[in-house]
Amino acid sequence: MDSDWIDEQKAKHKNEREKLDKKRATLEKDLEALVTEEKQLKAAIEREQDPEEDDKFHRLQGRAVVRLRNKQAELKTQLGERKKEQRELMQKEMKFKALVEHEKYPEWLELKKKRDSAVKEAERLEAEMKRLI
Repeated sequence: MDSDWIDEQKAKHKNEREKLDKKRATLEKDLEALVTEEKQLKAAIEREQDPEEDDKFHRLQGRAVVRLRNKQAELKTQLGERKKEQRELMQKEMKFKALVEHEKYPEWLELKKKRDSAVKEAERLEAEMKRLI
């Protein structure tokens, strides 16, 4: 039971880490694309600036830049959240590793097994009592 439980926990942590890594990589890629798009838009605006163009066109260009920056800010916020989740997962893994490597781990595991079997026995007795009543 103990090695199965340990393997199960390790697999769970690994899966969580892989999911977070994928989400983080996607967000970073999207953020880079938006930064590139913003630079290209600014360069196009500067190249095509004509004093005779109407103000409406300039406002539209300005709005496009603002939308890109808002998307960038949102992605940066999401990226920060993913980094926070990764730190929490790392702390969880460190605690798990410390637990498994602790000298009293076998005692803890034995108590856990006893508790689990006692819970099952209590459920069985409860069901039997209900059946008798």
